[in-house]
Parts: sequence; structure tokens; C-alpha cells
Amino acid sequence: RALIQRCPNPPIHNFVSIGGQHQGVFGLPNCLDTNAKCEKIRRYLNAGAYIPTIQLRLVQAQYWHDPLNEEAYRFLSNFLADINNEVRINDDYVTNLQKLDNFVLVKFNQDMVVVPRESEWFGFYTPGQDQEIQMLNESRLYTEDRLGLQSMEAAGKLTFLGTDGDHLEFS
Repeated sequence: RALIQRCPNPPIHNFVSIGGQHQGVFGLPNCLDTNAKCEKIRRYLNAGAYIPTIQLRLVQAQYWHDPLNEEAYRFLSNFLADINNEVRINDDYVTNLQKLDNFVLVKFNQDMVVVPRESEWFGFYTPGQDQEIQMLNESRLYTEDRLGLQSMEAAGKLTFLGTDGDHLEFS
């Protein structure tokens, strides 16, 4: 998706995102929130994810989205916050994304790698906590149409598909 937003040539007409973490991740793959060890590891990951050197060298850190500290995410994430137009709206990103004829988002309904799995449909934890999910249509990204997703959905260009299975597990 970042390629489409940042590089309009060659033109891309149809994009299918299969299990992409569009709102990032806040958790450890295959680790349940109820597991104390997993929660401890998540705290360690959270402590280092926004360190500039780590942001520059570790792609996983560039997808880290801390719902407990949205300000840190917006201002210290050097990739995801930018392509999601979190701080300022880059009109080129909106224009380039809206050139798509079809934008298909595929979510794995039992995904244990992308946490939360709703990120695959631009959903994420409601800001300020890490339990309740805010779906795309309830988010600032959508209501302010910061990426043009609301416009794309109204034009019939945005499709949400779900499939049973874990991350990238096809039957």
C-alpha cells in the first residue's frame, strides 16, 4: 500500500492486501493477552519500538502502534503513522490511493500473528486502551477521510473479505 501511495508510476489499478497490518500491531504473534509472560514481552517491545535507531533498522518496529500512547505513535513512528496520514494529510497519498479501481482487504479470522487482527481491515484498539476494538468506520482515519477510504467505500472501490484460518493460512 505504501508503494501505491508514494509512487504513482507505474499506475496500479487493483490491490489485494492479504493479512496486511494497516493500523499496525500491538502484541506478540501467537501470544494471548491473558498470558503474563506475553504481556511482559509486549511491555519490553513497547519500550524500544520508537527509539530512532530501532525504527530505522527494524521493519517490525515501523508497524508498532501503541494505543496507550497515541502521541508517541503519531510522532515517533517513521513509517506507519506517515502512510496513514496521522500527523498531517499528504494529499498525494490520498490521490494516489484513490486511483485504484479496487482495494481489497483480506482478514484472516483466526489470525494470531497480526495483533489485533482487525488491523487487516484498518481496525485497531480504541485509543487509550488495548481491549476494545474500534472498527475502521468509527476511526478518525475514516470519519475525517484522512486516506480517502470513506470516499473509496462510497464509490464501491473498497472491499472487505474474511477467510477462516491463521495468518496466511489458506485451505
